Amino acid sequence: MTKNIAYMNESLKDEEILELFRTLYKREAPVLISYAAGFTDADTAEDIVQDIFLKVWNQRSFIFLKDGIRTYLYHAVRHACLDHLKHLDICADYGKAFRLKLQIEELYFTDDPDFLMEEDVRLPLIYREIEKLPGKCREIFIMAYLEERKASEIAALLNLSKRTVEAQLYKGLKTIREALCTRQKD
Repeated sequence: MTKNIAYMNESLKDEEILELFRTLYKREAPVLISYAAGFTDADTAEDIVQDIFLKVWNQRSFIFLKDGIRTYLYHAVRHACLDHLKHLDICADYGKAFRLKLQIEELYFTDDPDFLMEEDVRLPLIYREIEKLPGKCREIFIMAYLEERKASEIAALLNLSKRTVEAQLYKGLKTIREALCTRQKD
């Protein structure tokens, strides 16, 4: 389709509007679902993106936003993820709340649409920084984030308190985040 999705005049026919929306959805939804899935489970990520696109369809905002539709969608999904995580935070027990707060912090940290495109560059850096963590911190971090074990399970396996495990996870995330920030400034 040769028409620009981001900006159309009001004289479009219903079929043309529908085709513009379909094209926009096919192009942007997979990236947005992948982004949201970084902070929620896959089903919730799809629901969030579906809700955002439903709102965009109902408001017909995809027709009138000149160059900002992609940024608008990114920010809408980001805010919906924040709202969802904050809601879960209210309902969750302490262990879940700790992990959710870290995810919320990460969302605040990633307030840049270009962030989505930089993952290939960041991932090797993150793995290098994991290897630099002190022994026990690295072991706990790997068990939690690469093996997806819960803090209570790690604590039992390593004969540590759950609080110690959570403190080590926080320390590891802080170290890695600082390394990424330093890298971004360079």
